[in-house]
Amino acid sequence: MAGTNNRARQAQHQAIPVRFSPLSTRELSPEEQSAQMSLLDDLMSDIGMGKYQKQLLILCGLGWLADNMWLQCIALILPRVQAQFEIPDQHIGILSSSMFIGTMFGAMFWGVFADAYGRKLAFNFTLTITTIFGIASSFANSFWFLCLLILCLGFGVGGNTPVDGALFLEFTPKKNQYLLTFLSVFFSFGAVAASLLGYVLLPRFSCEDHVEGGCQGQGWRYMLLALGGVTLSMVFGRVILFKLEESPKFLLNHNRHDEAAIVLHRIFEINHGETQSEEFEEHIEILTSRFKQDFSGESSGESSSSDSESGDMESLADHGTARRRPPGHRSRQDATRGKYGMIFQRYQHEWRDKFDTAVGRFRPLLSPKFRLSTILLWIIWGLVAFAYTAFNVFYPKFLQEHGEDGNRSLKLVYQDILIYSIAGVPGSMLATVMVEGRLGRRYTMAVSTLGTALAIFLFATLSNHTAMTIFSAILSLLSTLNYAVLYSYTPEVFPSDIRGTACGAAAAISRL
Repeated sequence: MAGTNNRARQAQHQAIPVRFSPLSTRELSPEEQSAQMSLLDDLMSDIGMGKYQKQLLILCGLGWLADNMWLQCIALILPRVQAQFEIPDQHIGILSSSMFIGTMFGAMFWGVFADAYGRKLAFNFTLTITTIFGIASSFANSFWFLCLLILCLGFGVGGNTPVDGALFLEFTPKKNQYLLTFLSVFFSFGAVAASLLGYVLLPRFSCEDHVEGGCQGQGWRYMLLALGGVTLSMVFGRVILFKLEESPKFLLNHNRHDEAAIVLHRIFEINHGETQSEEFEEHIEILTSRFKQDFSGESSGESSSSDSESGDMESLADHGTARRRPPGHRSRQDATRGKYGMIFQRYQHEWRDKFDTAVGRFRPLLSPKFRLSTILLWIIWGLVAFAYTAFNVFYPKFLQEHGEDGNRSLKLVYQDILIYSIAGVPGSMLATVMVEGRLGRRYTMAVSTLGTALAIFLFATLSNHTAMTIFSAILSLLSTLNYAVLYSYTPEVFPSDIRGTACGAAAAISRL
């Protein structure tokens, strides 16, 4: 009986290894990595820009739309929330700050998560979290609870642009990757969608004048609820209507070549509806045989190590039992304590490994090869986002309090904001053309930032309403153009194995 119990305990120790490690990453030489990615680019060119990529373009675009839609929503409801909860001017900014704190941590978390555990999970989780907390925030019964819910909402929505951009880039043939800039058209339409809903809902269900005890208008709640419903429909499209495959580049970076081959075959069939060519099959064969590394030796070593550790722990346990055998009920207590102690140790090791892996993914960004690009991009993201966001949060309240006769009607305020948002759409389309033209990406960003600075200066110095409307529209067009280029340029600079982390870090800097 004692021998049976010992064998049972031994089997339990072997079934739950003491130390878990994340997926093994590729350890090829730089030349081999380059050759592997070049071969994958050839395969993606064979697959072409077909039905799968076009559907993915729309779904990734909707993620970008959701990002800007929610950011614009918070700017629009800020004065309405202030009126209901009677929040002083020096504190109302905490609401928008909550959103940006959430998006900052969300961008960092989901970028690292996508590099470590796959784009597919991150792609589906971000909008799901956004939907849950977006709808919940419409029922908030206090300002501080609303801030907490908006922070959680931001954590979800913050992952959209870094994850969706990297995902689309990795499924697109090299000659069509300029379309990443086109995703920013959806980003612009996100602001338009929020402004249009604000124009319809907020004037009708909000108080025009100050009400003692706080305005009880429900406009801002209807706004949050409506956007939650819109985001829910996006989740439905992603999870139910579209079968997303894991990124082949991610699979290759984690030595999962057979899975990458299956994904490439499926996409080819979706796009062409026919069997693959001989050349395509040859490329697949090379991909799965030449670059695949066998980790069986290492794995068996780890297994042996785990078995050895389990054996050591078992012998120690038996030794302790032999030395001092307590009464039956105490023996069960010791066994239970030992069992939970091992489970705690297992999870402690597992989470320590995950934390070390996450921190390790940021190190390549500051390696000599990428250090200058990383720092310059962080500076650009930080400064551009600061100026753009400051104006967006300031503009609605400015319009309301600086009419010709003091406060303006809410309908006129939200009408001007709608004009401002619509003006940004051509900027995204213009960026798609300009990045492939003579100016290229860097000079397009330089021209657009200079133009934005001039537009802000003229907006600030001219007091005529028509002039302010015109220059705010120009500001919107040029800043959107700049964002469009920046969003497409960032993932192109970094290789696929750190792309999610790089985009997430840049997005986090912009939220900061």
